[in-house]
Amino acid sequence: MKATITAMTALAALSTSAMAAEEAPAAPPFRISGTATLASDYLFKGMTQTWSKPAAQGSIDLNTDMGFSASIWASNVSSKVYAGASTEIDLSVGYKKALSDDWTVGTGLLWVYYPSGNYNKVRYTSLPSQRYDFAEANLFVAYKWVSLKYSRTLTDLLGFNEKTGYTGGTRGSSYIDLSADIPVSDNYVLNLHAGHQNVTAKLVTPTANGSRNPNFQDYRIGVTRNFPEGLSVSLGVAWNSNTAFFNDTPSNRDSSDTKDVGKRRFYLSATKVF
Repeated sequence: MKATITAMTALAALSTSAMAAEEAPAAPPFRISGTATLASDYLFKGMTQTWSKPAAQGSIDLNTDMGFSASIWASNVSSKVYAGASTEIDLSVGYKKALSDDWTVGTGLLWVYYPSGNYNKVRYTSLPSQRYDFAEANLFVAYKWVSLKYSRTLTDLLGFNEKTGYTGGTRGSSYIDLSADIPVSDNYVLNLHAGHQNVTAKLVTPTANGSRNPNFQDYRIGVTRNFPEGLSVSLGVAWNSNTAFFNDTPSNRDSSDTKDVGKRRFYLSATKVF
């Protein structure tokens, strides 16, 4: 009898376990996550977007099992860089596919907005209404921890056109991004980046340093330390090659307030993933 009861108990337990497994809800086919970042400076393509001031940034990200994704990302910016603007908002959608354990390819669309930003808010000169917002499409291929990405603007890049002092529109401007995030230990990652920007028009009037050509290369070298609970800290240096064009850039508030926006700058940031 004891053996029979034991067998029946085991059978009942197995049946209950099977029913629980059947009744357990399936994992959703998508994942929602977010990030929050504090940075000593917002450096984009080797140039400060906050006039060398700190930045608070965050994102909400949606990823699906089929490879589709969508994201909204935001950061403060300086109105000295983007007249009338204090915020940048990036909206993106994308698709990626793993070809093997090592190779991944993908494509995406990006919309960049600067609410309230407009060239007609530059204080020391008179410019017509022209927003900084732009859109671009991109393609990328990645092998393990190395990625190569090509982006092409679908609109004028940052509002660069005849109205804002350029020889023509800048739709079709392109950017090539070669990046590597190399694990050097369980907790440390070496961050390397080189980029090349091609702008399809030039300035009509040269800068204070005599340059009309806005094309450049930018570079970044850094290291990221990963901690438990989704926390990471990054330290590095970034810079822009076109000093003749970007040195002595005047503030949109005061032409006598200038900055070398692309000079070599160190950065420190902390990011929490949740």
